Amino acid sequence: MHKYRDLLLIELPFYAVLVFLTTKFITTLYILIHNTMESEQWSYSLIFRNQNIVKNFENILSPIILSPLFETLFFCVLLYRLCKKIKITNVYFIFVSGAVLGAYHLLKDSSGWYTFSYTFVAGLVFAYCYNKQNNKHGENKAYIFTSFVHALGNGLNIYI
Repeated sequence: MHKYRDLLLIELPFYAVLVFLTTKFITTLYILIHNTMESEQWSYSLIFRNQNIVKNFENILSPIILSPLFETLFFCVLLYRLCKKIKITNVYFIFVSGAVLGAYHLLKDSSGWYTFSYTFVAGLVFAYCYNKQNNKHGENKAYIFTSFVHALGNGLNIYI
């Protein structure tokens, strides 16, 4: 029981905050590059503005409940099984998972390389979490843990 308490109280917030901070870091770099290249300057206060999401139940349901469940299932669980079947190592699985998640968001959102970059990095974190927990606790607990990290990371990024 002690190891699960540490898992939920230490590792879950750590990885969710890591996703949040890397997203904000990439946003800062994006604004910095834009301000260097373009004459129109963007305010750095954009770093802490959400993505124009109205905070109602419908908009909580998708990014905090449905997306983490389905994206973790497709981009971690099924991709992990496929990589194991074709004998791809865990390190390559992590990069493949991040790249596929980033490409999915690039195509889905049509918002360019900015979206790809932060979803790629978040995908790396999610795949690492899944791989680590799968090796320690098995596939079911790894799926649940990674879905919670994904949901908490999305919630932090949307509402902070």
